Amino acid sequence: MRKKEYIHIHALLAEVTRYLIENEAMSAETLSAYDALGTRPTSIHKSKQNHCEAIIVLNSAIEPCLKETHTDGQKQSVNR
Repeated sequence: MRKKEYIHIHALLAEVTRYLIENEAMSAETLSAYDALGTRPTSIHKSKQNHCEAIIVLNSAIEPCLKETHTDGQKQSVNR
């Protein structure tokens, strides 16, 4: 993948994370590892590897939260 694609995925995951925090499905403290990286989707000067690491950390934080909200096996709409 190109750096631009990593930045795009990073931005999408950051939006999902923001949504989960706003809807109290995830606590902001969960993102301490992400905050320690210091790489944001707007940090276009950072390397592709930095954005890849941020994607991995965000995914690790989001995944358990999504598994908890999807326990009944039915598809749930994001737009409630």
